[in-house]
Amino acid sequence: MIFSAILPAQAAGAADATVLAGVYSPGFYSGDTITDVELVAPPGYSAITGAATNNVTVSVRHVRNGTVLQTFAAVTTTEGTNLVPESPISIPITAQPVLRTGDVIDVQMHQNGAGQAVGTGLTVYVFIS
Repeated sequence: MIFSAILPAQAAGAADATVLAGVYSPGFYSGDTITDVELVAPPGYSAITGAATNNVTVSVRHVRNGTVLQTFAAVTTTEGTNLVPESPISIPITAQPVLRTGDVIDVQMHQNGAGQAVGTGLTVYVFIS
């Protein structure tokens, strides 16, 4: 199964933006292990060049009953991490969530320091098998 979240545009230094990626239901899937998380910018996207301090973090979170249990994958647009149209970036999985029926996966975008302007359409894909 693949969950996805399309992130909205966000001005540099703006408040966090959180988008729902999906609701887990084991009856529809063959497993419950997060195998990959990918971030990709759409065609025509204005590239973002990574920066040391003023950057953006995209976090993938496990939520149960409205409470965040953990962030299990995250990437920050630091130096060397650039967002380029149609060029996926693997988001490292730092913890494996134990998913239960009705658990939610969401994606949060957070501006660090002065941040970076982010165009609409960044998509995060969460692969579960």
